Amino acid sequence: MDTLDSELEKEGIKVICPISTLNVNEIATYVAKSLCTKMPELKLNYNTVFMSIARVNMYIAEMPIGQADACYYYKNSSIYFRKGLTFDKVKKLAVHESLHHLQEVRDAKGNLKKLGLCTYVGNKAYGEALNEGAVQLIASYLTGEKGDIVKYYDITLPTDSPSYYPLVCNLVKQIGYVSNFATMFDSTIFANTAFYDKFIASCGEDEAFKIQQNLDKLVAYEEKIAQLNVKIQTEDLQYKKFKACTDKISNYKNKIKKTFISTQNLIITSFFNRETNNLLSTTRIEEYRKYLYSFKNLIGVVDGYTFFNDFYIKKMNELDDRYEAIVNNRALAIVNRSKVSIFFKSIKNLLAGNANEYERQSNRL
Repeated sequence: MDTLDSELEKEGIKVICPISTLNVNEIATYVAKSLCTKMPELKLNYNTVFMSIARVNMYIAEMPIGQADACYYYKNSSIYFRKGLTFDKVKKLAVHESLHHLQEVRDAKGNLKKLGLCTYVGNKAYGEALNEGAVQLIASYLTGEKGDIVKYYDITLPTDSPSYYPLVCNLVKQIGYVSNFATMFDSTIFANTAFYDKFIASCGEDEAFKIQQNLDKLVAYEEKIAQLNVKIQTEDLQYKKFKACTDKISNYKNKIKKTFISTQNLIITSFFNRETNNLLSTTRIEEYRKYLYSFKNLIGVVDGYTFFNDFYIKKMNELDDRYEAIVNNRALAIVNRSKVSIFFKSIKNLLAGNANEYERQSNRL
């Protein structure tokens, strides 16, 4: 048994058979056509994308319970699919894994250096969860997956990907909203630093790094839960060990809930507090009001969660003071507007259906 086969078995992957060249070509056609047609702003060449994916080795394999139904294994640039899936399901799963292949940046020795938004230094990966979330947002759009309101770990949240990385996708969409979706997706595919530069400029370097770390923690906690669930399902555990496993699962679920909420709150405060310094005109203030108000469409909530509403009210009061200061500094005869009238007019305009930045950016997905 060679080293690669041994490593695959350690991962619980046992190859059954390769996918036929005909089917691989059909997968490559589906992915290339979807990507080039639906995301023309990336300016990808159809033939180049098709040929790159058509050369990927793809296999049907036995895969561990609790693991995803498809896996891109970067050590040999191959894709593995769980046995028993319909071909239509395989094609859709192949989108996410094929995007990973397109993301690869290797050095002269063939060592993987970057995978989209994820950077490899030695055996350590940085930004892995952020990259997975961005890739899944793109894949969900390309495969036509419908977003939904879901509840996981006592968190009710909207997500573009109800079945795969729902929490991470929600937070990554929040990050894209406050930084820039177009730049995020460009950097996801081409593995450049433009998005990180924008992310840091929008939220601050320390805050961006903390948010990235928290996303990795969320994925790690979910993996721990999956492993414990497999242990419970496959092993005949005595009550004491069973109880220990269920207690650990409860603990990880609480960690997920706390980490998600703290990360969301950090995204909100780091961007909107920072952006306040750029509000130098009444027009910018009104845009900011709409931008902050629309963020409510993205947030996840738990019982008793009031952070966003409290933050919103506080910011509205600050904006009223800033608005009045700007107006009073003008040598113009302007009718004074009360704080209450300013607040409710902005709400009225939004409820009347004014286009907002969130809707425009989300329509890119």
